[in-house]
Amino acid sequence: MTLQDEAPMRAASRRSASAGFSAAEVARLREHQKFAAACRQGVVSTVALYDGNRLTNLLLGDRGRSTISFFCLYLHALRDPNDARSGLTLTRLKAVCADQNVASPGRIEAFTVLMRVLGFLQKSPGDNDRRVRQLTPTERMFAAYRSRWSAFIDALSIVQPQAARLHEDFKDPAFTRAFLRSSGDRFLSGFRPISDPKARALFGERNAGLVIAGSLLMAGAADDFPPRHPVSVSISALARQFGVSRVHVRKLLRDAAQAGFIARPEGDNAGIVVLPPLTEAISDMFANLFLVMLRSAEEARAEIGEPRRAHSA
Repeated sequence: MTLQDEAPMRAASRRSASAGFSAAEVARLREHQKFAAACRQGVVSTVALYDGNRLTNLLLGDRGRSTISFFCLYLHALRDPNDARSGLTLTRLKAVCADQNVASPGRIEAFTVLMRVLGFLQKSPGDNDRRVRQLTPTERMFAAYRSRWSAFIDALSIVQPQAARLHEDFKDPAFTRAFLRSSGDRFLSGFRPISDPKARALFGERNAGLVIAGSLLMAGAADDFPPRHPVSVSISALARQFGVSRVHVRKLLRDAAQAGFIARPEGDNAGIVVLPPLTEAISDMFANLFLVMLRSAEEARAEIGEPRRAHSA
């Protein structure tokens, strides 16, 4: 199957999703008096998800892996029981990733094999059509994403208390599928949580980059977010915490300093100064993620009606 074959599927699935949100929408959210608290909660919850969790780090550790795994859920949510060619297959996954400039075909194939070995994907039950090898995300995959969504919901609820209902909404499989379709459509239309390409490349593309950046932001006192004074972090502790090498952490911090996101005026053993561009990138990311969660939830409810209060995904 070629990208040309995939084009009708993508065009049909995108519906009216816009690429992102207006500057006014983002500014309104960021001007909320509790937005800094919501950001800090988002950072704390996200870092906690990755802290020593090998499976979460393997599934969501960088932009490539997190996007590939998300597209697995998205394509699965698009499956039409009456169309054997729809849904999640390796060919369709490669096509949508190529369309979005996400990873090489070889990396996608290797990561798909790893997700099957780790129990995140399985062959679709009852699929006997050898022409189309359907894959299905497992409950383990959905549980990992529910944990991630839950972390964002807790943070979002600080500025939008009504968002707390999403904890229950995501227990309805129909709502979850509709939410995935809506948020996936938005991503395919060009939405990216981090607007600054330099920040996206430095922190999003590197293994554990975003959670290391988050760790710097939460390294100050609870009432000092983002930190106004130099913060002390242990390279060895960060490496252990997120399952990466000390060399990897050291290089990320060095590159972040060269790019102007942090300052290390006295070298590796001194405190790190978090500079405004890093705060701006993380604030921008959470504002966009909060908005996409709210908008996709609204679109999901409009599509299916009020979610059933089920206890499965």
